[in-house]
Amino acid sequence: MAAEARIGVHTVQDVTVVTFEDRSLIDAQAIDEIGEELYGLVGDRRGQKLVLDMGKLVHLSSSALTVLAKLRKLIDGADGAMVLCGLSTDIKRMFKVTALNRLFTFTATQRDALEKLGAPAD
Repeated sequence: MAAEARIGVHTVQDVTVVTFEDRSLIDAQAIDEIGEELYGLVGDRRGQKLVLDMGKLVHLSSSALTVLAKLRKLIDGADGAMVLCGLSTDIKRMFKVTALNRLFTFTATQRDALEKLGAPAD
């Protein structure tokens, strides 16, 4: 079990907003823990809407990208939607180089992501 929260989770209307609290997501154990938490948010819920706010992240490993791709698959299987926001230039580049940018929807801000999912922030 993690000694500190690696992600923050809150709800805006019917959208679950996940904020990554770490600056780096490269440690295998941390990635596994976060992956389990993220997968648990989807579970067997149909129509789940997620915003992943990655604004604090500076470094992201390929293992973390794998977790995000699996999460995308779970969301798709549950007829849900997911938007990633706040990505740094370097992390955006990683998505493009790996061609994972084709799997995800991106916005600049959490507010934009919420609006894209039909839950405008107040």
